[in-house]
Amino acid sequence: MITIHIQILLIILFWNSDCQIIPRIEECGLSCSQGIHCKSKPSSGIFNSFCHDAPASLSSMVLKSMKISTVMKCVPGSPCSLHLNIKGTLSLDENIRGLEICSLSLDTQQSQCTNVRFARKKSKMLNGKKVQIQFNCIEVNVAQHIYVTMKTVPNYCEVKLSQEYYVEARKFDYNVDRAKKIISVNVSNFLRDQDYYVRLCHKWFTCEDVGAFAVIKGKESLKSVSLKYSQLLPCLCIEGWLAIPDARRIQLCPFENGKYYTKALWDNIVYNPATQTLAWEPACPVLVMVNLCRLMKSNNHCEDIQNSTKNSSEKVKYSRVDTHPRLCVKFTTNQGSWVKCPFAHGEFP
Repeated sequence: MITIHIQILLIILFWNSDCQIIPRIEECGLSCSQGIHCKSKPSSGIFNSFCHDAPASLSSMVLKSMKISTVMKCVPGSPCSLHLNIKGTLSLDENIRGLEICSLSLDTQQSQCTNVRFARKKSKMLNGKKVQIQFNCIEVNVAQHIYVTMKTVPNYCEVKLSQEYYVEARKFDYNVDRAKKIISVNVSNFLRDQDYYVRLCHKWFTCEDVGAFAVIKGKESLKSVSLKYSQLLPCLCIEGWLAIPDARRIQLCPFENGKYYTKALWDNIVYNPATQTLAWEPACPVLVMVNLCRLMKSNNHCEDIQNSTKNSSEKVKYSRVDTHPRLCVKFTTNQGSWVKCPFAHGEFP
């Protein structure tokens, strides 16, 4: 049995994609450096939505270095949940009473805002000092597209940080068993009680189904499924998504490299004897130059037939074709050339 084992890590945490383990917390909260006492309360965001000019003494760089990551809140006896971990640096100033941190789901347009206030006496004593703020109580879902803003209170124009963030937390391991034509997919970094869908698909403009999708149950300890395939093609992809409405889908297409540009791509040749039409339709989207050629007896070289070249990524047709055993079709891509001779072995009448 020939088995290929490949591990692909799919943890996309905005720019911090090298992070392999999602940190776990038992409680969410707010913290401020420099020993400054700060507190938070929910905010509608309406009263701080309009900005006004900052005092001349206030630098636009008073607020900087916002960083976003994901943490997993796990309380014993309860399902785990994902939270945004938002950090920023503020230079304390007598003109600033606090911060407002907001998140907007670009999928649902739902927003959450939190108002952060400092103890005024302590903050005045540290005027000009930099304080680091960390807040991790905004709950999110896997595959959400989030827009995060951080601005001062009062809201000064040009003193604002914003960033888009994709919430992902999936690790795909997969095995390819060529003998049985099965791809086994294992999903880790999994939130309990949330089901997950996995399927194989052929990637065209959209990813088209190749058989039924499989369900990985969140409550089950085994997080793997086996999916059958017919051919390993460059456009064969593994697609996974959370079992919630409008969940963002993750695609992994591990067979895109050149060695999977095999003869299977060129097998779909059809001849219609009634119209003498020879046609080929690609199994995958591939930019290819197609032409007819004659297979030479002397050296098995296939000599191109003039005016038969077609450049296409879709169906190719030739009319009034002579069914000679040495009439062949040549396919040329940037990965190489392949020759198919459909009448050589009596495949067509």
